[in-house]
Amino acid sequence: MQDAGPGELAARDKAISTLRGIFGLRGYDRAETPVLEQTELYLRKSGGGLSSRLYDFSEPGGYEVSLRPEFTSAILRLAADRGVDNGTLRLMYDGPVFRYANQDDEDGSKTRQFTQLGAELIGPRPPSADGEIIAMAMEGLLGLGISGARVIVGHVGVVVAALSEFNLSERARLFLVSNIGELKLGQVESVTEKAATLGFITDIVVDDAQVAADRDRLAVTIERVMAEGIGVSLGQNTGSRSPEEIVARLVRKMSEADNPEDFKRALGMLSRLSQVRGQVDDALETAGKILASAGISSEPVSDFRELLAAAEAEGVSGDRITVDFGIVRGLAYYTGMLFDIYADDSNGDTLGGGGRYDGLTRVLGYDRDVPALGFAYNLDAIVESRSRELDPSPDLTVVSPVETGSVDSAIQQARQLRASGKRAAIDFESPSSQGEGQGER
Repeated sequence: MQDAGPGELAARDKAISTLRGIFGLRGYDRAETPVLEQTELYLRKSGGGLSSRLYDFSEPGGYEVSLRPEFTSAILRLAADRGVDNGTLRLMYDGPVFRYANQDDEDGSKTRQFTQLGAELIGPRPPSADGEIIAMAMEGLLGLGISGARVIVGHVGVVVAALSEFNLSERARLFLVSNIGELKLGQVESVTEKAATLGFITDIVVDDAQVAADRDRLAVTIERVMAEGIGVSLGQNTGSRSPEEIVARLVRKMSEADNPEDFKRALGMLSRLSQVRGQVDDALETAGKILASAGISSEPVSDFRELLAAAEAEGVSGDRITVDFGIVRGLAYYTGMLFDIYADDSNGDTLGGGGRYDGLTRVLGYDRDVPALGFAYNLDAIVESRSRELDPSPDLTVVSPVETGSVDSAIQQARQLRASGKRAAIDFESPSSQGEGQGER
């Protein structure tokens, strides 16, 4: 964690003021959430991905709490608590966030405390909303003088929709999605070995008839156990479900065996899809062909094209957009498009990113899904990358009592300057600032 001096703070404040103005013109209003939250809020949102990076502890009241590592979950909690079910809510925010990193980690050289500034669009589902968020993220950078910024966009929804076409269990689909990063690098053999270890790929061929027969045998066994009570207690929390519903649910859970051939086909498709990266038209055309060759509808790709068209309609130049189906950041909770933004074509450190997370409210414990999407900048990284442009001008006027004749006259002149909106201060090191004149103040 680092100190920030007057120059750095002034540059940050200037950037914040500029961005608030840009977002405000789009109808976004400021919101503020606590720096300290119950740890569970972040564990629910990240699926455990942030658990090793939280500054967490037990507070005197006995709650497990953490310094916030990001804003999204808290902003969505605020919106859900205030009943955002009806209509659209546009919120922006800024403030410090805290993430621990070991020196050996990928982010080991970065600061543990940094400033985020972002915005969340809560309520709308149409692709045009996605276009607004991408455009606003780029527009903010342009307002700060970063004219060469580019955005790399992926889409978790396309990946999930494609995998749903295969007859796979949820466990198998999650395994494949979690290994997109390795598949993108062409490490198919490594992923295949892990899949074999976990039993997704075997030498045993399981056809649909065998699965159906196994399911029938399971049903008979469970029904007999329920009827005769052979050493099995179903517990007291069966609710209003009938015995038939309980049997059907148990059978479904116990017979979720994945056909190895289906798994291999899904793995091959995802391996090819994860390596698709390029300009919008070329990348989407390639992705569509990959899905078609696997016998999968290309409709999700068409939806992706629609939201990218919405971003271009909002003013984002097509040559500043790169499509990348291998983006893996934040897959724990994103449900649709996700993106990273960079200062230029060099693809150095990201300046921020975001995406759509329609299912997050339910993950946080609410009984409903609320469509939502947003993004956040690492403001410190932006200020650092544009330090020359964002540094405050040396506009302070120092009034010397030597030149004005006395401390009193210097004070009067400084007050007049400040009254006209100019910065002014007294040079108290001046020789004439010592003695009677200073005492009279």
